Amino acid sequence: MEYTRKVTDLDTGEVRKISIGEHLTFTEAADKLQVMRSSLIKVLLHLGVCQKEYDPVARENRHRLKPEAQEKGLGYRIMGEHGPFDVLSPTAMAWLKEDLNEHLAAPVLDPQTVIALGLLHQEDQTRISKLDVEGKVRWLFDHFPRLPVVAVAKGLGVSRELVHRYLAKCRDQLRRQMEKRLAPLHEKLEWPEDDLREDALKAFKT
Repeated sequence: MEYTRKVTDLDTGEVRKISIGEHLTFTEAADKLQVMRSSLIKVLLHLGVCQKEYDPVARENRHRLKPEAQEKGLGYRIMGEHGPFDVLSPTAMAWLKEDLNEHLAAPVLDPQTVIALGLLHQEDQTRISKLDVEGKVRWLFDHFPRLPVVAVAKGLGVSRELVHRYLAKCRDQLRRQMEKRLAPLHEKLEWPEDDLREDALKAFKT
């Protein structure tokens, strides 16, 4: 959501609204960065941007933006109609986006995974079209096939189930390609039709 601020023109006394850019809740920020919300919270805690606070209305702890972080222009603490919430500023998002891989990896990962993620980040910077999560998973396991799935999931800020799903999809595609390569010629001629039929069935099921 784009936020505005009211300012007063000292010459005319007129009150104007100026845009201060798009601000995102923690959930929206996690979606934009393609990581789980819990992973983003861990990074924000590690960086000292947010903290746990007790909410007397909800009677539970919430992760809130630190007042000092708001003073530094990293976001806003807001009391909404249905309770308190926080948003991250464009400055905070740019900071997180630039070094997110390092922030995710630093507290928990083994050196080999940290190196792999660093090389992935370098690779992504050279591409015109950035890799999505599936592309990152494929790249990592193409170049570092022995990486632990748990470590990759933590490093990318996604679930283990999602990594397993992409790996299974990749193995299935490789299996089909190998079957095509080894099939007799008369069977190879039927493959395009079979592929179209299989893709149509998958699309129908989903």
